[in-house]
Amino acid sequence: MESKDIVDRGEAAVQALAALTAQNTHDDEKRDMLMDFILTAPPLAEWPSDWREILSEACQFIAHLAEDLRRRGEIHGGDNKWYN
Repeated sequence: MESKDIVDRGEAAVQALAALTAQNTHDDEKRDMLMDFILTAPPLAEWPSDWREILSEACQFIAHLAEDLRRRGEIHGGDNKWYN
């Protein structure tokens, strides 16, 4: 494996998030847009600062959502409707 074949963990996480979102959307246009993003997005290091800020805000939202769901017992314990 060459160093150019190694995917940055942050970029892999962004791609995984986009893929999961595309997989769970029922809007064909949005799904196609997300798949195009996965294939054409520049490396994170090349993203403009406003894109990185949007990504940071999205990550914070997801983290808070996960914490709320954990507290309510809807993931990782309790009646785990997300993984059953």
